[in-house]
Amino acid sequence: MTLPRRVPKLKIVITNSAPKVEPNPEGSLEEKALARLIANRRTGYDPFYKVDYEYSIPSQGRYHWQWFWDSCFHIIALARLDPKMAEAEMHSLLIPQQPNGFIGHLTYWGRRGAVMSAIYGQSRFGEWRRRHSGMIQPPVLAHALEELWRQTGDTKLLTTYLPRIQAFYDWLSRERDADGSGLIGIVSPYEAGTDNNPSFDRALGLTDPGRISILWANRKLDWYNIIRGNNFDYRTLIEQDRFVVIDPFMNAVYGDAWSSLATMHEAVDDIAASGSAAAQAAKTSAALNERCWDADRGHYTYLHGKNQSPDTILSVGAIFPLILKDTPKDRVASVMERYVTNPDHFWRPFPVPSVAASEPSYNAESEKMIWRGPICMNLNWLLARGFKAHCYTSESELIAARSKEATFKDFREFYSPENGRGMRGTKFGWATAAVAIDG
Repeated sequence: MTLPRRVPKLKIVITNSAPKVEPNPEGSLEEKALARLIANRRTGYDPFYKVDYEYSIPSQGRYHWQWFWDSCFHIIALARLDPKMAEAEMHSLLIPQQPNGFIGHLTYWGRRGAVMSAIYGQSRFGEWRRRHSGMIQPPVLAHALEELWRQTGDTKLLTTYLPRIQAFYDWLSRERDADGSGLIGIVSPYEAGTDNNPSFDRALGLTDPGRISILWANRKLDWYNIIRGNNFDYRTLIEQDRFVVIDPFMNAVYGDAWSSLATMHEAVDDIAASGSAAAQAAKTSAALNERCWDADRGHYTYLHGKNQSPDTILSVGAIFPLILKDTPKDRVASVMERYVTNPDHFWRPFPVPSVAASEPSYNAESEKMIWRGPICMNLNWLLARGFKAHCYTSESELIAARSKEATFKDFREFYSPENGRGMRGTKFGWATAAVAIDG
């Protein structure tokens, strides 16, 4: 599917590039969330694309560009809080999309964008002026559009954005599913978004790493993927067997997104596209349950390298395929009982931790080695949604309640699963997704 160079024009109201709005500490969670996303709003004009852009940065203190999955969760929150802002963020996210459907995990907007793209070392050679990276992030774009459509009831959103979003998933299917199994692979921990997940340690050649060693390993990997990996080409990197991983978290999100695409295509009476998307969702779910399932351990595994060697660390990917509607009911029940609702593993006072408490790498309070224990509101949104669909209502309600309790204090990048304490990045946009977690 070849796309036009530009997305449809959307009138964007340009405001102060650094709004001075701050959440009212006495307000409701919804009021605080909207104020946070407004305070994080950035607007301007990009000289390469020759368009205005508008999006909420992830965090005033740490992250200043537009990250793919952060923006998707901003859209999910804004769908309930301010749908016009949500659509503006969607519009800006799609501006750099290439004709083949690819969307990079990071866009460096503005006049310094090309320079920053080169400095960060995560963009393809020769494409720095495009201002985006050469990597992907968890494919929650379909979830974002579906939530915006459901909250507004506006099918025009589907006719406007669904073709472009479909093209992104078609690119994933073509470029990251090398053997046609229905499973996509990643070439960097950054692509999974769960950067320091211990399930990636072995693939990085590390054992019990510290912050410096894991940052250095990832930085070397970025440049390897550009120089030796033919600009992040998945099939090239499979042959080189450097870092290629089948991540059950990524693939659960990917399969769930195809279900969302099927629903949205049906809503605009494109029955053929709906059927094709539903078939892809079923294919991914079946492949996850065949290839990533460890019958002896009773959970899902990450698959490393060209030979897809299993990694059995009990991080959040081990339970994530439960969000898929096609996951066998007996398997859902078993994983829920054995791991999810077991306080020895994932059912901590503030669920759901990114690594099971039973793992040696579990660190509920780490602000440096992220994704090795602390909870994150974007994962909780996906998990609560999936558990509810499988009729685990009380579990979904508890996740929603604890998420709202934690974020009511402040919007942070992560929270402790032991006491709900906010951690790491401050004034964090994706934490506003808590307003959309339904019990």
